[in-house]
Order: sequence, then structure tokens, then C-alpha cells
Amino acid sequence: MKKYIISKTVVAVCLFLLLVVISACGSGNGNTVDKNAGTSSTENKDDSKQVEITFANWIAVEDATKTVFEDLVATFEAANPNIKVKSIGIPFAQFKDQVLVNSAGGSAPDIMMSNQAFAPAFVGAGIVQPLDELLGNEIIDDIVEASRTGATYNGKVMSMPWAPHPNALFWNKTLFAKAGLDPEKSPTTWAEVEEIATKIAALGNTEDGKPVYGIGIDNGSDSNSGSKFWIPYLSYGGNYLTDGKLTFDQGTALEESLGFVQRMAAGKISPVGADTKILRGLFSTGSLGMFIDGDFGRNVFRTSSGKGEAFDKEWGVTTVPVNKTGSSETVFTEHQLLISEQTKNPEAAAAFVKFLVSKEAMIMYHKSNGVMSARKSLAQLPEMNEDDYAKVFNKQMSTATAFPNSNPKFDEAMKNVASMLQLVTVGNETPANAIKYVMPKIKELYE
Repeated sequence: MKKYIISKTVVAVCLFLLLVVISACGSGNGNTVDKNAGTSSTENKDDSKQVEITFANWIAVEDATKTVFEDLVATFEAANPNIKVKSIGIPFAQFKDQVLVNSAGGSAPDIMMSNQAFAPAFVGAGIVQPLDELLGNEIIDDIVEASRTGATYNGKVMSMPWAPHPNALFWNKTLFAKAGLDPEKSPTTWAEVEEIATKIAALGNTEDGKPVYGIGIDNGSDSNSGSKFWIPYLSYGGNYLTDGKLTFDQGTALEESLGFVQRMAAGKISPVGADTKILRGLFSTGSLGMFIDGDFGRNVFRTSSGKGEAFDKEWGVTTVPVNKTGSSETVFTEHQLLISEQTKNPEAAAAFVKFLVSKEAMIMYHKSNGVMSARKSLAQLPEMNEDDYAKVFNKQMSTATAFPNSNPKFDEAMKNVASMLQLVTVGNETPANAIKYVMPKIKELYE
């Protein structure tokens, strides 16, 4: 009798435990598998937790772009409440080195802004990852060819072209009129550029005693100055690489274009030692007759002049005049986006990159700063071609040359080009001597 009672008890306990298990399995307590989703609801809950991604950039610390940048981030976060974007604003001059140092120390940003001069160094250092799969074919195949070529390394797209900035010629109508020139007629050849610049510089000083310059040629000491030199260099028929081999100093283009820069500096027609930032300031304050800059120039000039949109009446913009090649030779710099190899949130990082190059974001950025899009489907939108200003830059993009920056030493080579400019402007060396002193260093980088 005693054994029978114990057996009934054991059976009862077992039945009870079985019912508990069955009840738990059907209770929907968060551990069931959704076969259609392929993930458990617990995993979905984890996915809904907010993640933070860091974005290293320089537009957050520049007056002309910081407001639209804040708007872009706010718009993205509103649509993606589970992703928080933390901006790491770094001044442009320190940007490349700081990103490289931070990445080497294991604290790389999830996403980094770049341009065509910085990207080869980031790729060469192995701190970024391919974007083909992260962004998908819909976006990758939509990149304009010139931009995609400059973003591709060993067959993989390593940086996402964001906003190409073809360089065009701005001219100051007020100074043209004071020099006895037609303020509505821009130069069409480089010979006319030199003639007009000489006449404007002859004005001497502005009403408040500041020197007047006819044209601003970037001849600072950084790699950006070396890159901007490409515009006169290409106009004289120069070719940096031929079949992958360095041909920068072959022919007469390098010496002739350095000679042009030297004439402008020696005659005080262009300021000596001035980089892009200084030249923008001079143009904004009415001290500079002509200046070649990117499509963001309009917003920069409005801000720097303190006159806002009213300043637009004082200047015009046109495609770069032609020279020996018979074509409007120019280059385009380009804001690019890269995703770190170290990121723990590649999907969230990719989502932010996709948003920044989307129609919604590009129209916002265009309305604020006049930037173009590197995506074929967006470049021709009416919203991106709403006025003559936008049309000039879209036309200029059709003849703009991409930098051959797949070599990680390209940026260093451009610093050496800046040294040439310094030698012929500050050092008064002949173009031939400047080439003789500097070219061996550039060749060494490529060998």
C-alpha cells in the first residue's frame, strides 16, 4: 500500500511538471521563434535597443555647413530612433592625421568623412572596409563613373562618393566694373584671365585700404594647394599618369603652369602664400577679382561676407576658361564616406551612409549649400538643377577630372607639388629649378 501511494505521488508530480512546460512553451513569453522573421522575438527586442555610432567629419565645425549637418542628423535620428549619431568634429587641417592616429590606437570612428586626398591613406592603412555588400547594388551601381573610379581599390568600392565638388570660376562684378570691364562678361580663355586679372590688380586698394588682387591662385603649403594646381596644369595639356606610370613632368605643361603661377605672384596679381581659406575670405570681402572654387562657394561667400543672399548680386560663376587643350579643364574634389573596419555596428553605420546619399538628404544639403550628388539618379533631378548656379556646376562636372588617387602616397605627392608652388612664389625659384628640386621626391613615392 505504501509503495502504491508513492507511485501515485511521483506520477502526479511528473504530470504537473509536464503541464508547466507545455504552458510555458505556448505562453508567448518572448522565447518563441518567428519562422517568417528568422529571428526570435528576444532578438528583435535586442535590435530595438539604441546603438550609438560615431561620425568623424569637418562639416560640423565649419560655419557654412554646421547647421545643415545638424538638420541631417536630426532627420536621420527621427526616422531611426534606435540609432544615435555622435559627431566628432575635427578641423580639416588636422583631420587625416587625427583619424589615422585614433584608428591605430583602436578608437576609430564608426564612419569617417574623407576627400579624394585622404581616402587613399585610410584605405592603405587598412582601417576601412569594402562597401559593396553593406550598401548594395542599388546604390553602388548608381555612382557616376568618374566618382566610382576614384573610390574603387583593387576592384572594391572602399569609399562612398557623397558630394562631388567640381571647381568653376567665380568673378567679382563690382571689381570688374571698377576696372572698366563688362561686369556681366566672364573670361573664356586663360589669356583673358591673365589680362583681366592684371587690370583688376592695377586698382591698387579697396576703399578701406586693403590690397586688391586680380586672381587668387592657391599656393599654400598643404596638399590641397597641390591639388588645386591641377587646374592650370591640365589646361596646359598636362597628364599626371599615362598607363599607370608617372608622366607629371613630361612635356612643357608643368613648367608652363608653374610659370603662370609665378607671374601672377611676382606681379602682385595673386596673393603669395594664400591657401583656399584665405582666398575665400578675400573674395567674400571684395578684395579678389577671380577665384576658382567648388560648388559650396556660394554659401561660403554669403556667410563670410556677412551680406547673405544679397551678396549674390556682386559676383557671377562660369565654367573654367579654356587654354591649350580647347576644353574647360578642371578637377573635382569630393566628400566621401567610409566605414571603419573596427566598427561594432556596421549595419547601423551603413544605414546612416545610405541616408546621407539619399534623395531626401541630398536635396536638403543642396538647398543649403548648393552641393551636387555623386549618384546618377539624383544629379539630374529638377531639385538639383533649379537655377543657373546649379546648372553651371552640373555642366562643369561633365568636363571635370578625377584625381588618380588610388596610390596611398598621392596626398604626400600633392604636398610636394605645394612645395613647388612655394619655391616659385615665396622662394622666387625658376619653374625649371623647382621641378629639378622636387620631382625626384615625387618619383620616389611612386617607385
